[in-house]
Formats: sequence, C-alpha cells, structure tokens
Amino acid sequence: MSKRNDWSAYLKYAFHNWYNYIAMGLTVGLALILKQEGIIYMGAAAELLYLYMCVSNPRYQRHVDSLLAKEDELDIEPLRLQLWPLINSELKLRYGKLAALTQKLDQKDVAAVIKRDPFFMENQRKIAVLLANYLKITVAVTRYQSYLADVDPAEIEENIKRLEKEIPEANERVKSIKLKNVEVLQKRMEKLIKTKANCEYLLAQMETIEDTMKLVIDQAITLSDPKGMGLQIDTLLLNLQETELVAAEMESFTELEQGLSDEIFPLEREE
Repeated sequence: MSKRNDWSAYLKYAFHNWYNYIAMGLTVGLALILKQEGIIYMGAAAELLYLYMCVSNPRYQRHVDSLLAKEDELDIEPLRLQLWPLINSELKLRYGKLAALTQKLDQKDVAAVIKRDPFFMENQRKIAVLLANYLKITVAVTRYQSYLADVDPAEIEENIKRLEKEIPEANERVKSIKLKNVEVLQKRMEKLIKTKANCEYLLAQMETIEDTMKLVIDQAITLSDPKGMGLQIDTLLLNLQETELVAAEMESFTELEQGLSDEIFPLEREE
C-alpha cells in the first residue's frame, strides 16, 4: 500500500519524539562525562539508523498517518474557507460565536493534565467534527432561505385558484392545458412546503448543536463526566446523519433554482 504522506512527515514525527530526545541527551551527556568524542559519532550513526528504520517501516507510517488524520479533523479552517462564500451573514455570525466557544479548549487556562486526558483529546476531536457539521448545515440553510425568499406562496395559491375557476368554462383543448398548469403549480407548492419544513428542521438542529457544544465544552474544561460527555456527542453525531440527508435534499430541488416558475404553459395557437 502506498504511503499517504510525504517521507518528510514520517521523518519529522520520528525525530520530534521524547524517547529520541532522551536518547540523544544521554549520548551527549555520556560523551561529555567520559570525554570520548567517538560516542558522539556512534550516537549520530545510531540516530540515522533509527530514523531510516522509522521512515521505511509501513507500520510506523500507518501510525503517523492516523495521527495526521486526527490533526486534520481538528483543523476545519480549509473547510470554512471553502464554504464561507456560500453562507449568509446572519449564519456567519452564529458560526463565529460557536467557533470562538470551541477555542476555549486551546486556552492556557485549561490545565495541562486535562489536555493529556484521553477522554479530553477524543472529545476535542468530536467537537471539531460537530463544528464541521454545523458549518455544512449553514450552507444548506442559506440555500433553503434564499429560495424561500424568492418565492411567494400566496401568488402560487392565487394562480391555482384562478385556473381552477377558469377550467369549467374552457373548451376541451384549453381545459387540458390549464389542468397541466394546475398540476405544475401544485407540485411547486408541495416542494415549497417541504423546503420550509426542511429549513426549520435544520435550524432546530443548529440550535441543538449550539446548546450541546456549550455544555460539552464546559464539561471538557472542568473534566466533569468526560465519558458521559463523549456519549452525548456520539448521540448528536448519530442524529446528524439524518440531518445530512435533509441538507442534501436541496440538491434534488434543482428545478426550483433553474427556472421553474409560476408561469402557465402557453396555449397552442389555433390554425
């Protein structure tokens, strides 16, 4: 299997290792105590051999790959930069407040012993995943709100009633066209109702994420019930799977954004 990262990444992790630092320190210290310059050369040779074995070891590569993957999960800035132009200003403000809240986990007032706790580190990763999900939801909500702002349901309903009133008095050829127009408008009204419901659902999920994030971050800082906190996040992440499906539904509404209007089909010209 090909390496996921460049060899320099594996070299960096192999060198910047506390065990490696200790070994180099002992080598230098021993050379100074015994005043033997040769120990330095032997240590350097051993260091080069150690680095080569680490960089070329597939198992070590997989270990470093997993560490780098976790770091990537914590860094959602590339995702933010990609999605930022697609989010409206109001939702940008809400995201900014939530992102500022998560930064509390990196502040100096969080004790070092807490940062080393395995539950804290895992929950920190989960919080980053939550923040990334929140960011994706804001894009979907922006699209839903943009569509809803451009459509007047009252106008659609008025056109449906007008056409239904005209149908009984129309001849068969005209009646057929008007019936098709009513069908189109009713279909559009159904999608409008579903769009509004989806938007409200996503907004409710955003509020749930905000409330959960406030709670779990407070618990993460104080390290109170970290295991229970992790379960809370896992439950929310599981629920967000349905949210992703709802957010993706806007993709199936492309006709709403590509010109499906309230205009009726034109009547064929009589010869």
